[in-house]
Amino acid sequence: MGDKQRKILITGIGRSGGGDVHLAKIEGVGKIEGDVRCYELSINGKGDVQGHVRAVTASINGMSSIRGGLHADKLNIEGKVSFGGSVTGEQMRMNGMVTVKGSCETEIFEANGRMDIDSLNASQIKLTLQGSSHINEIGGESIHVGKQPGKGFAKWLQSVPGPFANKLSAEVIEGDDVYLEYTTADIVRGGIVRIGPGCTIGSVEYKQSLDVHSSSKIIKHVQR
Repeated sequence: MGDKQRKILITGIGRSGGGDVHLAKIEGVGKIEGDVRCYELSINGKGDVQGHVRAVTASINGMSSIRGGLHADKLNIEGKVSFGGSVTGEQMRMNGMVTVKGSCETEIFEANGRMDIDSLNASQIKLTLQGSSHINEIGGESIHVGKQPGKGFAKWLQSVPGPFANKLSAEVIEGDDVYLEYTTADIVRGGIVRIGPGCTIGSVEYKQSLDVHSSSKIIKHVQR
């Protein structure tokens, strides 16, 4: 993927057009004006891509804004990143604050921090909450939502004002094997459903089993 002879390299402060390249790299403060199709996207610092990104691997460290959507087989994020469109791929690992204006679809999704996502679909989902997160719809095979033990706020969250309660709010959560902590949801559907501490759930629909922590509240539950 991408022209092996072409590269986008921004070091320090600069800007570049987009295009079909092998490597798109920002070291410092950079802006890429347009869509990018590449083998590797690497942002270290503050990056602004004013278009869509398609890459095999993408690594974002710092504060970045992708105005369009992003597809990457492997995506790693350390910092604060916003996406104006949907994010798709195979493996996504995020640490910090992530905003996705569209859907997020992948095989493996692991996130530690604060998330604001329209919808999330993945085979394996593991969310470690630091601060307040919101995901409208979550669907997957294995879903695990917990909070960071102890104080341990990521460095990206320490200077951010706002509620620091480790919690997730969602409308619908649906999976084969579901474990939730500190989650507020309208509907939870699953085969095996385990509701850990600190949850408030409107309705739980389960097939095999349901286990509820004494500190959590469920309005109604039904076995299908």
